[in-house]
Amino acid sequence: STEICRWANVPPGDEVEVEFDMPEGCKARDVEVKIRNSHVLVKINGRTLVNDELLNRCDPDVSRWEIRGTRLVLVLQKEAGSTIPWPNVFVKDCKTHFDLTDVL
Repeated sequence: STEICRWANVPPGDEVEVEFDMPEGCKARDVEVKIRNSHVLVKINGRTLVNDELLNRCDPDVSRWEIRGTRLVLVLQKEAGSTIPWPNVFVKDCKTHFDLTDVL
């Protein structure tokens, strides 16, 4: 979970869902989503929420987005039917350095 979105590996494990809160009154026409193999762009009301590289690759042909109530949900299908859990969705959310507490 980051300040901008929440995410989870979804059983049986071949998908990752990324959830964004939408402003009140926001409709599908106010949303722009581009899902590529290793990059995702999300804009709501013209404001860019995410324009980042994915840590792992997804299958953009099967990945999709939908609106669930007041949330925009990206459903990223892992590449090649992988069910290995993703430790993070976006490269920018990964630690840039490790300290001893990471390995103890």
